[in-house]
Amino acid sequence: MKFLIVIFLFSIFIGCSTKTIKSTNTKFPSGQKLYLSKCSGCHRLYDRLEYTPHQWDSIMVVMRVKAKTNPEQEIEILNYLKERN
Repeated sequence: MKFLIVIFLFSIFIGCSTKTIKSTNTKFPSGQKLYLSKCSGCHRLYDRLEYTPHQWDSIMVVMRVKAKTNPEQEIEILNYLKERN
């Protein structure tokens, strides 16, 4: 039951946000490419600075099944999303 509540709250949180992806410079271009291709099919793209690295970890746990990523792809995407300049 708690898992369903988390997913519901996460969906509301994501749906209410209005920011869009801004950053394009990265040390992880393969992660950025995967993020753009795997995540944009279902929702808008979020700027990686919109969430903390810890939040991205939690988000990936929920989204990995929908995005159909393998463990290596998840690491690449998370490296990109957690990068701070």
